[in-house]
This record gives sequence, structure tokens and C-alpha cells, in this order.
Amino acid sequence: MTRGGRAMDRIPVASPLLGEEEAQAAHETVRQGWITMGAKTRAFEDAVAALTGARHAIAMNSGTATLHCLLAAHGIGPGDEVIIPAMTYISTVNAVLYVGATPVLADSEAGGFNLTADTVRPLITARTRAIMPVDMNGVPPDYDALAALAAEHGIPVLADSAEALGARYRGRPVGIQAQAHSFSFFANKSITTGEGGMVVTDDDALADELRILRNQGQEGRYHHTRLGFNYRMPDILSAIGLVQAGRAEGVVAAKATVARRYDQAFAAMPGVTAARIPDWAQSSWYLYVILVAPELRDPLAAHLDGLGIETRLSFPPVTIQPYHARRFGWSDATCPQALATFRRLLDIPIWPGLPEADQDRIVEAIFDFIAKRGPG
Repeated sequence: MTRGGRAMDRIPVASPLLGEEEAQAAHETVRQGWITMGAKTRAFEDAVAALTGARHAIAMNSGTATLHCLLAAHGIGPGDEVIIPAMTYISTVNAVLYVGATPVLADSEAGGFNLTADTVRPLITARTRAIMPVDMNGVPPDYDALAALAAEHGIPVLADSAEALGARYRGRPVGIQAQAHSFSFFANKSITTGEGGMVVTDDDALADELRILRNQGQEGRYHHTRLGFNYRMPDILSAIGLVQAGRAEGVVAAKATVARRYDQAFAAMPGVTAARIPDWAQSSWYLYVILVAPELRDPLAAHLDGLGIETRLSFPPVTIQPYHARRFGWSDATCPQALATFRRLLDIPIWPGLPEADQDRIVEAIFDFIAKRGPG
């Protein structure tokens, strides 16, 4: 197997697990001559539905497309508000803007990444049309509390679970807690098609609407009943995804093994805290996150980079993204907990097959840095 074709003397922060089976699946699809959305996509949808326990799965060509379609399918538009977390990838807020609605930001829980029912509750107004939580870094939010709050106000929970395929909430796969969940298959996710995404839902009417919207608003060939989008997933990507779906449980289990070794190491390391996983959650281990003192994070990342260890600083809160801050007048004070947490976060390498020797090299490099600089 290859790991993204990358040289292994440098330790990447993430690496897709791709092999001969994926290559053969793509080749066979090309050889058969049907490469746009078709039978392979339907089979891939069935596989993801089985993984999550959802009744329907609707594939599209990106995770962003699935979020856009979810909002459009609910008729959300100008004058409406959608509550999202401040700490998320930019796609979440952009999807709200694509439909002309207004994003309303909920701050993170103390010591974690996700919004909570308590941070959402004071933001609900007569214009709120949906709550869109994010399973940040593959860690589910408290869906029961969010669902109860949403039910009080008659609004749906539409989850951006891009990083959470394979995660579990109270023992059950993420994908059945909200009215709908959106997954991404970008190259650094648990399973990948290079680009791609999928919505899962038990709502029959919503599933039908999403299938129409992703295919140019067609109901029957060349019969366009909606303003739809060209968001179809091609079969050549779905063929890869079908193989990847068969690997999903093994990928998450392998990453969990790496995470346990890290947990043990960092539990005894002053100045380094592993990200908290709530009791109700099992992470997909999209990334492994450590928290250090804000003044140490960037120097530590530079130190590791010099040793050939790739890291990421995680997603900045949307409050400090230049375009969005200008447009909405957001500032460092808008969601202070999210910003404070972001300034401490560092993503370190985790992927299936990461050798224990490399894991030890990473831990030792962090320990040496903290020992010299102090815990902050």
C-alpha cells in the first residue's frame, strides 16, 4: 500500500490508506465506460448507509455541496438565521452564505471544541431556521441535548459531521442522531475519494429532495422542477469510495490504537494536555489534538517541523477569517472561548500504520521541547 505517495522519512500529519484494490476499482470503472454517477455511486451510498445505520445516503461531489443542499432543501434563505459553531472549517459558514442566510455563531464549550445546547440557547430567535453543529476533529457534540433544544423551537438539527465517519455517540454510529448528517471524503478523512461528500438521513422526503437538487433540479430526464446544482458524485470516485468503505472500521480502530499510546504518553507530560473526549463520545480520530500554552504552540510546531514532523494548527475560528470578520464585524471578542482554545491547539500525526517508532519519535520531540522551554 502507498500512503499518499509521500516520502516516509518525513512524518505527515495525515496520510490516506490507498492500495491496489482502489486502483483496480477505478480502472474497472473506466474500462466499463460509465464514469459519471451511476451504479457504483448507488453501491457506495448503500455502504455508507450501512456504516451509519441511516435509511438513506445521498452522495455528492464535496462535503461543502452536501451542506449547501441541506440548507437549500429546507428552504432556508435571506432573512433566516442558522446557528453554527465559531470553531469550524470555512465550509460551514460559507454554506449558510450560499443560500443568503445569516450565520449566528455559538461559542465552544470550555475545554473542548464543540458548541453546546447552553451556548446555542440564547442565540435562538424567531428567525432561527436550523442548528448546524460540527463534530469537530471527529468528536460528536451532545446530540441529545441539541435535539431537545431544537424540538422546543421546532427547528431541525443539520449536522456537519465531515470529520466524524466512524465516530460513535452513546454507543451508536454518528449519522442517526440529527435529522441529517453531512460527511466529507477529502483526502485526510477516515475514508477518501479524493473529493466528495454524502448526506445520511432517515427522512424520506428530505432524501428525495436532496437527490433532485444534486442533479440540476431534475425529476425525470431534462424535466427541471427546482433550481438545482451540478453536485453529482462520479462513479469513478464512488468505486474508490466503495473499497474505502470496506476499510472504514479498520481505519478508525487503527487510529484509536495510536491515540491510546499518545494518551498514555501525554498523561505523564507536564504542559501538554490531550483533547478531552466526553464520556458519551468515541472519536473517529480525524486528527489527534494536543493543547499547550499559547506562547508555546507556534514554537513547538516550528521545532517539530525542523525534525521532519508535520503538524497543523487546526481551523481558525471563523471570527478571525478576514472576509467574514469584515462582513459581519466579528472580532476576537465575538466567541472568546473558541479563540482561546484555538490558540492552544496543535494537531500531531495520526494515521493507520503510523509506526510505533515514529509515534515515539513524535512524543520524545515534544517532551524534549517542553523540558527545555518549560510548560508555559
